[in-house]
Amino acid sequence: SIDALAAEVVAGNPERQFLARQISLAQTGAQAAGRLADPEISVEFGERRTDNPLTGQRLGDGPAFAAAILQPIEFNGRLPLRKAIAQGNVTLARLGLAQFEATIAGRARALGYRLFAADARAAAARAVAGRMRGLAGVIIARDPAGPAPRLEAAVLEAAAITAERTAAEAEAAYNAALYELNGLRGQPFPARVRIQRPALTPPPLPDISQLAERAEAGNFELLALKTQLEQQGLSVRLAEKGRVGAVSIGPFINRDRGDVKDQVIGLRATTTLPVWNRQAGDVAAAESREAQGQASLIAARRRILAQLHADAALYRARADAISRWPADAPQRFAAAAEEADRAYRLGAVPLPTYVAMQTGWLDAVSAVLDT
Repeated sequence: SIDALAAEVVAGNPERQFLARQISLAQTGAQAAGRLADPEISVEFGERRTDNPLTGQRLGDGPAFAAAILQPIEFNGRLPLRKAIAQGNVTLARLGLAQFEATIAGRARALGYRLFAADARAAAARAVAGRMRGLAGVIIARDPAGPAPRLEAAVLEAAAITAERTAAEAEAAYNAALYELNGLRGQPFPARVRIQRPALTPPPLPDISQLAERAEAGNFELLALKTQLEQQGLSVRLAEKGRVGAVSIGPFINRDRGDVKDQVIGLRATTTLPVWNRQAGDVAAAESREAQGQASLIAARRRILAQLHADAALYRARADAISRWPADAPQRFAAAAEEADRAYRLGAVPLPTYVAMQTGWLDAVSAVLDT
């Protein structure tokens, strides 16, 4: 069935595992974003010289040593902001995987139906061509004298050629869909697939307002753009908080040896002074990206809703057309074509009626499948 085919494609597609791995990588990034920055270590070596300023006499020389380990600590909520931005990447990775699965499932459904339609169209066309060619041979063999049998046989052969062309086009469409479908399934390209007949009656379509609400809440592109816009808003706040620098705190030790031995152990704190406001450029760039994200979301929402209205109108028009047709229309036309073949062989119907019935069956099958 088409449903089973879509499930098989999603489960066996080789590209899906790479997108699934992106989620774990994004989760690793979110965990890393919530951690403190690595500590900083500084080491200084030098020489201490002590001179008497009154006599100029050197009192003593010796090595000098200083070391400090500082842990940068960010305040103003910047660490949660970074973690929230990284968590947005996890959401985007999950949306990407869900969108990919929905895309290849939808593509598998479309290709599965194309396989079924092309197979049905080719079978009908081959049946029509075979009947007409066989009947043309019967006419020539039965009554070769006079122009009428030859003309009737020519009419049948011409119609058979048209049907054979239709069958060849349908087989080409079948092969094109088959190769693409097997590529999605990860199977050899020539592997044949037979699709069960899908339901002829399409499911009812909800009201367009409900469809618009579902698109707003569930459309992958809109959800991704909303997530990116949220990240850009957090980036603006993070850039604004960047004016106040991080504070680095940690122990230090200074040791000097000259005429006497000096040693200082204490706690050191360093930070930057927000004097020149160089972060204004970062804030402006983040606000610019946020404005671009808002414009992209508005444009995408307008485009998706317009396409939704167009698709819904087309769906309803085709569904209304199908609802007016009998559920067994293809089978009824096939039975009528077989009856016309028997009747013509018995001389009960003229040639135009026979040809019209055969080609009408083929056209009706194509119309039903296309709709």
